[in-house]
Amino acid sequence: MSDQEANLKTYRANCHCAAYVYEVTLPEVTEASQCNCSICYKKGALWVLPKYKDVKFVKGDPATLTNYTFGNKNFTHKSCSTCGNSIMFVGYLEPPKPGEDKDPECGVNARLFQHGQIDVWKLRLKKFDGASSLKPAYEPPKFTGPEPVGEAEGDKLYTGSCHCGAITLAFKSKPVEDFTAEPDKHFTEQLVECNCSNCAKAGYVWIYPKKPQVVIEGKENLGMYLFGKKNVGKTFCKVCSVPIHNHMMEFSEEELATKSQEERDWVVGGQIFSPVNLRTINGLDVNDLKVFQFQGYATLQPPYVEP
Repeated sequence: MSDQEANLKTYRANCHCAAYVYEVTLPEVTEASQCNCSICYKKGALWVLPKYKDVKFVKGDPATLTNYTFGNKNFTHKSCSTCGNSIMFVGYLEPPKPGEDKDPECGVNARLFQHGQIDVWKLRLKKFDGASSLKPAYEPPKFTGPEPVGEAEGDKLYTGSCHCGAITLAFKSKPVEDFTAEPDKHFTEQLVECNCSNCAKAGYVWIYPKKPQVVIEGKENLGMYLFGKKNVGKTFCKVCSVPIHNHMMEFSEEELATKSQEERDWVVGGQIFSPVNLRTINGLDVNDLKVFQFQGYATLQPPYVEP
């Protein structure tokens, strides 16, 4: 047995709603590939690259995954249609020639590996400049909706989209470079990356503008995923599965009465906000910003049950 074979480890992964659970055997994962191409960046994907035959689905039929392809269509990105999580890509950097028997290449999103197997914040990231090297060049969809309302002089307009253009959006706030990563600041003063069970899988980086500061066009193309206490709907594009924003759910007085005082205060207070995933903003790189890392997995209740 080679040293590499002796160090093989089986990792278990799943989308958040657990419609799809798979296992993959790999050498111990200590690093992942972070591609800055148009689709990988917007999904926040961190790729590890097993052989296609070594990915074994133990729940869910992979043939029922949402498929999205674009550009030269060499690769298909596969996601869960319920929770929107990006699961894998499959395809060929160099397509097989006629009559050639060639196994497809694939990547699985390390963000979906179950908690305790890896910590995505501690992975070594191998950067790949897909934005420059992959052709054809991506043309970001343009926002053409009404301009949102700012709160103060000097507020800046940011525009963005999902990858396919079915959703476009804009928000207006103070420049994102002026936000802090200091832990003792209010969340409205921070850009936040949370490692809770859902945020870690989707790769969100959050900003918290108020509702008049945000305009989203193409809402009919939004999928929405509810879990836990169902106070917030996580939205994503139904076509390309890019995560978009948090939809703060509204409740009747009777429904609010069934919640604890702390939860009622959180729900009512949250109604004024429309949190946006900064990865949707075209021309912005969240890796250049000061982002606060919030330990949501250990803090938020009820705890997530790994399938």
